[in-house]
Amino acid sequence: MLPSRSKRYAHADEEVVRLVLTTPWQLLLIAVMVLSVLVTIFPRKALLSTLYEQRTLDPLTRSYIKNLYRAETSNIDAALLLARTQDKTDDITHLEGALLPATVQGTARQRQEAFTILFDAYQWQTSHAPTTVKQNSARAQLTTLLQRAAEENLPSSTLEKFALAALELGLRATGTRMVSTLNYTDPMNKLQALGARALANGQYTAAASCFLMAQRQATSIDQARQLFKHGIETYMAANLFDAALQAARQDIGDLGDDLPTLRFLARTALSAGAPSEAARYARQLVFANPWAAGER
Repeated sequence: MLPSRSKRYAHADEEVVRLVLTTPWQLLLIAVMVLSVLVTIFPRKALLSTLYEQRTLDPLTRSYIKNLYRAETSNIDAALLLARTQDKTDDITHLEGALLPATVQGTARQRQEAFTILFDAYQWQTSHAPTTVKQNSARAQLTTLLQRAAEENLPSSTLEKFALAALELGLRATGTRMVSTLNYTDPMNKLQALGARALANGQYTAAASCFLMAQRQATSIDQARQLFKHGIETYMAANLFDAALQAARQDIGDLGDDLPTLRFLARTALSAGAPSEAARYARQLVFANPWAAGER
């Protein structure tokens, strides 16, 4: 009968010599090689870049992105791609948690994408959220986002969209600042076109603001008068009478002594239900020219 294995290879009071298959350094080298193969087979950055070009993602791809984001929540690209798949009707708290850091820490491309996704989500919530409280909260969040976006070097198309939204919210300083960074070569005509675009989208406040900004770029009194009237009439068309009267006072500029403009404002004030304002413009007409009140 053979002795036990340990007695065959060592004395009873000695340690059994074990066979060494590999060293720690060899294990490390193997691990590096395996990781290199995985990176080659699954090039994550290249894959994410490809997915960015796709506007719609199939269920399998969405599942992959979700798992990638769970494994690495600091992966901004994964967060952005995952945010694209989120329904606008969903609660946006998670969306904010994932994307607000990207508006600060990401690359220029990532920041633009994060701003755009959050902008679209807030815009939708301001008019479709189930309660007034949530709509007002989304409006406040959108205001903060737009004010931050005014500090960014964003593409012209994005800036124009954000500027119109800011003007529509009554953030005239923010909207004007965004427009000024566009550096239009022909600001008057470009602002007119931007106003027409806003008008087509039903953004009456933004459209009126654009026409009044264009007025300040006019090179003749006739151009200034036409753009000023267009801006005030846009407010009136949306029944924004108080805004129309306020804009008339603030944006009249060099048209304060222009008789056709004063007659227009007198009629506008009457239409807006402000007879005292109409009387003030009428007095200006009389004192500027005794025959002005009878001119047509």
